[in-house]
Amino acid sequence: MNLQFLTAGVVAAASLLIQAEAEAQTRFEVARAGDVEARSVVFIPGLATPGEVWTDTVASLGNTVDAHIITADGFSGPARVSDGPFVAPVAAELADYLEQEGLQDVVLVGHSMGAQIALQVAAQAPGSVDTVLVVDSVPFFARLFNAVATPEQAAQMGQQMRTQMEAMTHEQFMAMSRQGIAIQAIASEDQAQILEWMSAADQGAVARAMGEVSGSDFSAVLHEVDAKITVLAPWSEASPVPADVIAGMYERQYPVENASVHMIADSRHFIMLDQPEAFMGMLRQELAD
Repeated sequence: MNLQFLTAGVVAAASLLIQAEAEAQTRFEVARAGDVEARSVVFIPGLATPGEVWTDTVASLGNTVDAHIITADGFSGPARVSDGPFVAPVAAELADYLEQEGLQDVVLVGHSMGAQIALQVAAQAPGSVDTVLVVDSVPFFARLFNAVATPEQAAQMGQQMRTQMEAMTHEQFMAMSRQGIAIQAIASEDQAQILEWMSAADQGAVARAMGEVSGSDFSAVLHEVDAKITVLAPWSEASPVPADVIAGMYERQYPVENASVHMIADSRHFIMLDQPEAFMGMLRQELAD
């Protein structure tokens, strides 16, 4: 057999395999750090946030974990997918990823929208996931602001929000982001970093994702999750609502026996940036269990 022909065939086959794998995983990118022999932890950022948000967390854990850091499509540059649902396809591909990598006893750490993706993954891959650490996220977003909101009302609000964000210029989009930055993090340098991430994200992808999360009720998936669910909720002195009231709001969103809510004082939405020691303490506790 002609060696040149055989070599060319092997290269072509490998190229097709790489292309097939790339096409199969279009909804996120993954970076890996730590020790591949250690316990697997998958970090899923929230809206318009790249995997970079977990840099300090992953560095603190070092080789004690096998870290998989996810960046959703469009949250660190132009999106490859420009339409259709956002949460479900990311969750489905991530569940497939856990299976393909043969990961077991996994701890999923999800912030904001990333936590709702994590819960979907836990429901789809029960044999792989042991724990979901939810960082400031609820399955029915609209009910944080209106306790009697219906799914229909939420869907209408979500569609309106998506349409509004898609129609904005980039300058208008960033002006809106700056208006709400105070509730995201306490330190000015963290606020500036979050705004940089927002600016670098694909505005269309952010609009799709925000419209879906704000307009959906993901509560049903909780009853499909066997994994332990640990919810971290923020509170600070600047909040107009007492800590016990906020705790009750989150507890009503997670009415399942395998879920528990823990308040993190002196923090806002990006708990891991505002209170890294408290956050790491909770994460290490989950890893030790």
